Amino acid sequence: MKPVVLASLIIFAALSVQPLVALDVPPPPPSFTWQEIPELKAALLRPNGWFFKREEQKGTLAYFITKENIDKGGQFQTGLTVNVFHLKKDPAVERGKYIIDHLAAAKHGETWTRDVGPFREFGCLTKDTDPSGTAISQTLAVANPKTNTLYLFIFESPESEWDTAWKIGKQIMDMLAIDDEI
Repeated sequence: MKPVVLASLIIFAALSVQPLVALDVPPPPPSFTWQEIPELKAALLRPNGWFFKREEQKGTLAYFITKENIDKGGQFQTGLTVNVFHLKKDPAVERGKYIIDHLAAAKHGETWTRDVGPFREFGCLTKDTDPSGTAISQTLAVANPKTNTLYLFIFESPESEWDTAWKIGKQIMDMLAIDDEI
């Protein structure tokens, strides 16, 4: 399949014998590198000096690109969380819409929906306050109806750092490289 370059997603399909580096992703912006995720045939922008972590629990894959080192502190304040669900029963489009609608209703967030190539996107911007402070999150559910896979991208930061953090987060969220065959 021919790669499609869009404002929000860089979609590509790879032959199983091609390594990810052979795929046609654009050069990263200055101060970023592509963080490859071979098992998804995907790549995410990682700011120089930021950290990458992969986890798997109960069949859900999770990836983190964070300003803080999760392995040292056990948590992070600013960064991207990616969860990947290979759904068996529920349609990915319906699940993605439900997640974003539910999040927006609970946190009084603004939502949007759009089609990007073969993907359906549902997004929401929310604030959450707890005893430690207020965090802002930009959440994007990307559903692949062909493979019934749902990707959940969450970029978050403390409200006091949001304007600066979102300049970085927006670049990450605007250049997601996902294979439409996974």
